[in-house]
Amino acid sequence: MATEAGKHERPPSLAQRRVGQRLKGWRERARKTQEDAAAALLVHHTKIYRIESGRTLAKPGDIRELSRIYGIPDGQTEELIHLSRSALKPGIVDSYRDVVPGDLGLLADLEAACSQMCAWDGDLVHGLLQTPAYALAILATLNESDEVRRKRLNFRLERQRVLMSSDPACDIRIVLGEAALRYAVGSDDVMRDQIDHLVDLSNEIDIRIRPFSAGPHPWIAGGVFTMLEFPDAADPAVVYTESHLDSRYMETARELAEYRMIFGELFGTSIPVKEFVR
Repeated sequence: MATEAGKHERPPSLAQRRVGQRLKGWRERARKTQEDAAAALLVHHTKIYRIESGRTLAKPGDIRELSRIYGIPDGQTEELIHLSRSALKPGIVDSYRDVVPGDLGLLADLEAACSQMCAWDGDLVHGLLQTPAYALAILATLNESDEVRRKRLNFRLERQRVLMSSDPACDIRIVLGEAALRYAVGSDDVMRDQIDHLVDLSNEIDIRIRPFSAGPHPWIAGGVFTMLEFPDAADPAVVYTESHLDSRYMETARELAEYRMIFGELFGTSIPVKEFVR
């Protein structure tokens, strides 16, 4: 289940993340170090790290100075400045910032821009596939007020709406463990409606169930993960992992290759939900 409590600061947006990644790419092409860039801006090198990792938004003045030392063409510089300014526009999470941590807020932003999603949840129905009643039954297990639960439910439903209505449509592939359909969440009616909802959704997206009979798998103790790909070649894929303790993002080539292998194993040993419940 998504951990929806934590820091309340404004989470980094996809645009902010892209600015940092592109500046990092230009820096590396210019054979400059983070220390070189920091010296040009008269700042500590940790500021460059925070900009490149998406934790801090690069201001137009910073971008112009970095463009000068990296040799970025004027047109590309203006594009980066435009992207930086767009990062200040309200995102999907802004109305829910008091109940949604930065990591989950960024995930919602990434989901809204992705072209392909591959996700795994072994124990619960993935949050993007949950009915309101199922989601409320899950949220009821948290020691929070009714108002906080209501906001978290609305945020979850908004994530669903944005992703499912994306144009062009996102290629979504989600594998659930059989346990997700066996755990009694809420009443029998809640579970029956939830399973019917999965079957209906499978007309639009690829939903599969990995049966208990398939045996152990490479991610048996790893928690929930989502891998996102983007249409812009300048924006690399990212993996979001989540457990009851923490969440993190991974983007290195080695990490992406590992998660592609894991998802391929899970997907290859799973059954389309319509066949599983038939």
